[in-house]
Amino acid sequence: MTSPTYPSSLDVSPGQPTSVVQYNRLRADALTLGAAPEDAVALGGFLSSYISGVSITYLAANRLRVQYDAKFPPTLMIRGTMCQATANVDLSAGSFSGGAADWYIFANRTAGNKAFTLTVNTSSTEGADQRLIGVCRWDGSALDSASIQTYASGQSSNKTAVITLQAWVTYTSQTSYTAAGVCHHLLDFARLKAGAKSAALVTNLYATSGTAYARFYNTTDSVTIVELSTTATAAVTMVKSADILSALPNGLVETRFEWKTSGTRADCYWGALVIEY
Repeated sequence: MTSPTYPSSLDVSPGQPTSVVQYNRLRADALTLGAAPEDAVALGGFLSSYISGVSITYLAANRLRVQYDAKFPPTLMIRGTMCQATANVDLSAGSFSGGAADWYIFANRTAGNKAFTLTVNTSSTEGADQRLIGVCRWDGSALDSASIQTYASGQSSNKTAVITLQAWVTYTSQTSYTAAGVCHHLLDFARLKAGAKSAALVTNLYATSGTAYARFYNTTDSVTIVELSTTATAAVTMVKSADILSALPNGLVETRFEWKTSGTRADCYWGALVIEY
């Protein structure tokens, strides 16, 4: 089978009659990019499931967001209509209720609007102007941020990002956190959280005596994201937090990774933010 010629139609001059050959070539260009109809699906069918730049993330207070990025704007087909967001698309507050259940996430088109909105439902059946784009879990009182999944072609899954916060052999005898003896970072959490299912702070931390502490701190907002502690004295001790995805900021912020002891000495060889997608 030879590759189709595209475009297969030819230029015409004013006054020339339109032949059936030229008409059929124009139609083939429009429908199948010049390919024979038995060799290729029609362009509309090919693009009917198109989706790009759509990643559903957790938004505080039991809401969802499709993050907008001007370089990769959220774009998708909804029942044959091309839709593209021009700003963050947020789920309305109070959309979840009732007992524990899986809730399905839909992109919705509206006449006169080229963008789309978000709704959720316990049924996965698409309405006339809807596109099923994801699912999440409501536990009866709160949205499980780690359960959010985006149904998207090329969506990352079963992958892990490790953001190293500090990576050298160090120890401290200080009994309080200080802005001087720490590791500073500038992190864009809007990008890091896009499509993430869970996140955790992991560190190789141990104490000579007393308790060793390490914390991941949001300097921009003066908020502790998570703090870990251990009384273990073995140098191989690894400490991992519970899921902190919902506690991570939503934009570009400065952070610190720092450590202290309640005893004579705490050692911290390595620390990282681990995000699973």
